[in-house]
Amino acid sequence: MSPTDPQTLILAPFKAEARLLAAILPDCRQSDAASWSFKGGRLATANAAGGAPLLALLDRELAQASYRRIILFGAAGALAPELQIGQLFCCNKLFYVGRQLELPTLPDLPPAAILTVDQPASTRDERAQLAVKYNASLVDMESFFFAEAMQGRGLNGAVIRFVSDTAEQAFVLPFPQAISKNIGKLRQQLLRIISND
Repeated sequence: MSPTDPQTLILAPFKAEARLLAAILPDCRQSDAASWSFKGGRLATANAAGGAPLLALLDRELAQASYRRIILFGAAGALAPELQIGQLFCCNKLFYVGRQLELPTLPDLPPAAILTVDQPASTRDERAQLAVKYNASLVDMESFFFAEAMQGRGLNGAVIRFVSDTAEQAFVLPFPQAISKNIGKLRQQLLRIISND
């Protein structure tokens, strides 16, 4: 890595997720329709759900520069009924169809187990069944594939997810204000994680 290469790459599945983080990043400027640069790194979005678009974005970004750390940031649905909209977690246990991976925990954020699915888990009953089957607190469509890519390439990766919808209520856009409020409240912790201090 040369001294001019960014230290941290942050990937967000959707632009709405990326904008939430861009609002707190130091010296953050939008570079084009799908990426931002900030002091110490780059933020990019696939603007699509699922593993394939995320991994294609990762490949494009790694073809341009090398990074000390790569973070997946974005929304996850709650499987655990006690979780509230806006809570942030470091997802260190990742499940997908009977497979499991682990990533290191991060300081300043509570750890959580997350299940990656191919289709949204939208009903309360479906989420309850998944929570019991996998002993996971969160559900998304990308985290396992990201962790698998990080481990397969020997890269330093982390997954940070915020609760976008509870086990009882559906996903909505625009995101509820509690999410940006909590991200702002945890700004210092997030910046420490991103800068790897």
